[in-house]
Amino acid sequence: MHGNLDGDRFITKIDSSWNEAWNGTEQERFYKLDGDTLDVSTAWMPNPFVSGNPIGRAILSFRRE
Repeated sequence: MHGNLDGDRFITKIDSSWNEAWNGTEQERFYKLDGDTLDVSTAWMPNPFVSGNPIGRAILSFRRE
């Protein structure tokens, strides 16, 4: 992963993804650090896997123990 931080967001260049359309692209991600928890989330976007394409985002949480 390659990226640059800007406030609470960063841009990362995707080398390889489950979504082949993202390979070689740059994607915006957001982060929040709260104590021992780091949340990384995508931008809000239509969900291609749900009928009607409702808006949503993915959030990945990491916790240091």
